[in-house]
Amino acid sequence: QRNLLVRHLEHERRLAALGEMSAVLAHEIRNPLASLKGHAQLLARALDGDAARAAKAELVVREAVRLQDLANDLLDFAGSNGPDLRDTDPAELLRESAEVVAASGIDLRVATSPPSWRLDATRMRQALVNVLRNAVQASAGGAHVEASAFLERDRLVFEVRDHGPGIAPGDEERIFEPFHTRKLRGTGLGLPIARRAVEQQSGTIAARNLPGGGACFRITMART
Repeated sequence: QRNLLVRHLEHERRLAALGEMSAVLAHEIRNPLASLKGHAQLLARALDGDAARAAKAELVVREAVRLQDLANDLLDFAGSNGPDLRDTDPAELLRESAEVVAASGIDLRVATSPPSWRLDATRMRQALVNVLRNAVQASAGGAHVEASAFLERDRLVFEVRDHGPGIAPGDEERIFEPFHTRKLRGTGLGLPIARRAVEQQSGTIAARNLPGGGACFRITMART
């Protein structure tokens, strides 16, 4: 138990240091990046009659937007303010999160969700959006994602099940580590941000493969 505690504290210390570094980097690149994107957009409009050159300017805009997303993810990961816990409707929170990710393709099951739970709605929405987006991206061929909110042993549980290839063996914990990703594009911060948002509210998040294929992400929140 002592060794586990030491490893946990060391892990927390490293995450805190990474968060501080991420915040500094994100702040430093945001302003010049906004200027770069703005001028590239003006250039693309000015080159409207030259399709080849306009396409290159649009490429600069797209890549600048991608870097802005990375900077925003870094700031989200670095966020260290305490949670703002308020009475929240978990079912409505899950519906709102699903609408952000996809207009369709997510089947909601909230009939047994408790009517109210003390949550930081902003951070929990961020966590749910990231987990749902990950599930939708993993589910190929238009397969629907199943998302549910329910009460279990006096705890609020959110579950998200996808129909993708599942989690690579040994990656059940690594997928929550910053910058770990097997995607060709992506920051590798979506799930770490989700974990940080959940743990800041004294909750837990875990992932496992399902017997019939796909993966299940489970967020568990105790009463506060």
